[in-house]
Amino acid sequence: MAETSETRPPTDVATELSFFVPDGARPRVLMSAAYTGENRRSGTFRDEPVTIHDARRAQPPPRLEREGFELVDFASDCADFYDAAEVEARHYPEIEAFLKAHTGAGHVHIFDHTLRVQDDAVREANDTRGPVLTVHNDYTETSGPRRVRDLLEPDLAAKFLAGRFALVNVWRSIGESAERLPLAIADARTMRMDDFVATDLVYEDRTGEIYQIAHSAGQRWSYFQGLEPHEAVLLKCFDSATDGRARYTAHGAFENPNAQPGTPPRASIEVRTLLGFV
Repeated sequence: MAETSETRPPTDVATELSFFVPDGARPRVLMSAAYTGENRRSGTFRDEPVTIHDARRAQPPPRLEREGFELVDFASDCADFYDAAEVEARHYPEIEAFLKAHTGAGHVHIFDHTLRVQDDAVREANDTRGPVLTVHNDYTETSGPRRVRDLLEPDLAAKFLAGRFALVNVWRSIGESAERLPLAIADARTMRMDDFVATDLVYEDRTGEIYQIAHSAGQRWSYFQGLEPHEAVLLKCFDSATDGRARYTAHGAFENPNAQPGTPPRASIEVRTLLGFV
């Protein structure tokens, strides 16, 4: 009988993740003018040895509000994720309906998506980006609320900012496998605020802000082994609530030394959403 994600034995991965090393200076990421180009980062990065746990077997399973991430059974009718028009017409409405039902959000605003492809030829042919091999979080205490103001009309933005809102990525593998370069995700409960280093994200016409991640001994990292087409990972990158639930979820790609020879390169899509609990 063929192995499936449920019959494979759990596999914790001994590997390294790339962390930022704080030195007192404010770091910057200079975004390439070419969409598929490499970005340049200031400062020092260090590969630290970590054990990345198989979250598929965690008990209880990780949850968006507790650990900051969650595996969900969420198949898509989208046939071609490289076709942006099809993704927007078919996959966006699926995500909106799913997130409303799953999270209780009254409003779901989907504002963009990014494909990340490991294979150079496929990436160039489809004008996509590569996986990010430094651990980070997409928004900060400053850029989370700013994103709301940038995305929404002033009256609606004011309603979001007066209540609870969250920025959640919906991530899935769109290739044969994500095992060669999976997504490592930190348990939000094991992160210290000192681990989050505010970083300027410098574009030609604007400057945003993300958190790069410093290493600390208590961090616990996980991934989902053997992601299948009907599955997706929810990743919380910002939550305005300060009541003890997960607010930021550090993440980044890693080279998987356990990947079997012949494992195909990773291809994935992340859809970025703004949830309003108003």
